[in-house]
Amino acid sequence: MTTPLEGRFDLTLSHEIAGALSTYATVYRHLLERLGTEAADGLWNALPTAPDALTSEILALPQQPETEFLTEMQLREGLDRVFALPVRGVTSEQALGFLSGKPPFIFIQAAAPSGQGILSLTTYQWLHLFRDALARIAEEAVARNGKAAEFMVYDALLGEAAGWDKISGEKFMRQRLARYQTPAETPNAFSAGLDITLVRGDEREIVAHVTACEWARYHRERHPSVGYLLACSLDDPMYRRLCDDVRFQRRSSLMEAGRYCEFCFYRIDVR
Repeated sequence: MTTPLEGRFDLTLSHEIAGALSTYATVYRHLLERLGTEAADGLWNALPTAPDALTSEILALPQQPETEFLTEMQLREGLDRVFALPVRGVTSEQALGFLSGKPPFIFIQAAAPSGQGILSLTTYQWLHLFRDALARIAEEAVARNGKAAEFMVYDALLGEAAGWDKISGEKFMRQRLARYQTPAETPNAFSAGLDITLVRGDEREIVAHVTACEWARYHRERHPSVGYLLACSLDDPMYRRLCDDVRFQRRSSLMEAGRYCEFCFYRIDVR
């Protein structure tokens, strides 16, 4: 079975802003710790001060009203958790003020002052709206600090998986099989932009090929130097954090110009 590559999904703006704030706060905190305030702030200060044509096009799309929007406290909940203690003297309030004044949030705020609305987006559009600034930060960090900056960004993004509840190998494989056999009932940015073929699968081993991926297309077109870092490199450690009894293997990826992305999972707790 495959999932539709060009499928759209409904994005609830306030919920998406909350998730993005948590992600950018996590990266900001890690870079503050590693680089110091001046250097970390410099990466954000290097971001564009005006939206590009695609961002403007996305933000001009028609919106439907949200029915279950988040409160201000809920919007900043993830950020407050990341900055529960000040880092280099930066408090959660200061981090919120700083990040809110930078892309992507300042562009979204200008187009949708309420921070609410439902947009119908493709994965490519979602990536540009919410991940373009992150990719630019990673590119600038590497340009200024060399290879070490890749590990800083990697560690920061991996930190988002902290606190995940572990699941058994049996449950992991069951969920993966269902994911590859049946299109997502409610598509999102992680499912709407993929074309997946299940090669084989049972309770011990699963092999699937992603033959088209909007994450790969987006990053190869716009941010090729950090595409694998931001979109692919975390798969193995994320799966490890979720399940101790399953191993992940990939020998080919679209991000690196392969014919497909290989997703191979095998259990080590059964023979």
